[in-house]
Amino acid sequence: MVLKDSSERDLGLHLIRFTEIFEQALSGFKLHVLCDYLYQLASKFHIFYTQNKVCGSTEETSRLLLCEATVVVMKKCFDLIGIEPPARV
Repeated sequence: MVLKDSSERDLGLHLIRFTEIFEQALSGFKLHVLCDYLYQLASKFHIFYTQNKVCGSTEETSRLLLCEATVVVMKKCFDLIGIEPPARV
């Protein structure tokens, strides 16, 4: 996967920090760290999605993978926080 656009790289780099953030939140019982990460993830995804054409672009596969990874991480964050994620994403 090649992330050419800056918003793609920003989102991708944020996604790979999930394990680090999870361990940080767990080690100090700091739920706010996970909440802050989730908020930043939603913001970065919004920027990525509004600035890039996902379907029908030459980067469609990598961009769809970023979307899927975001869904997986967001669902996991919601689960850890104890919030039921929305049925439609």
